Amino acid sequence: MTLLTAYRHDDGPKASQQRAAAEAANAALAYVQNCALSAGGITTATTTSQVKSVNTITFLVNGVFKSKAATDPLWTLSGTTVQASSFQKYALLLNASGTASIQEATQNTTSLATVAWTNVSNYSQWSPFLTLANAATTVVGVLSITTSSAGTFIPGTTLLGAAQVTAAFVDGIDQSLLPLIGNETGLIIGNF
Repeated sequence: MTLLTAYRHDDGPKASQQRAAAEAANAALAYVQNCALSAGGITTATTTSQVKSVNTITFLVNGVFKSKAATDPLWTLSGTTVQASSFQKYALLLNASGTASIQEATQNTTSLATVAWTNVSNYSQWSPFLTLANAATTVVGVLSITTSSAGTFIPGTTLLGAAQVTAAFVDGIDQSLLPLIGNETGLIIGNF
């Protein structure tokens, strides 16, 4: 995505409130131009190591309306092996031509809530989403994987319904990619 940018000689340093506010505003604007407008009904494909959409997905890429018919399979997972007793997320992406791709996050052993996208960009909490939007892709869903202590998950090989795997799907974007701005007690700013 090419955006007109305003350069200011007094741009704040990386950790400043001014810079954080600018990044949050940019993420919100990028989301408005790169978002799913309808739920794809994303779920396990007939080939149960893959992912499908059961509904037509209407979405924006760089502000242009696009549509992708229900497809089985649509996404073939790839990436690193998710270790036993671990958590991982995959952004399910579509580009302007409707070509599917995925982006894995950085797995951890703490919880799904703490899975981060630092492998995409570690510059700020909004930079992973901005990086994906800049690649002219739209996040139309997120797949979350939890493995038990009994085994691993090999993307594209392990079945999503395997005994050692819990797979959960979200239509649209999940908060790990586009965090909301809150106060020190966790309330969303402007939410009274």
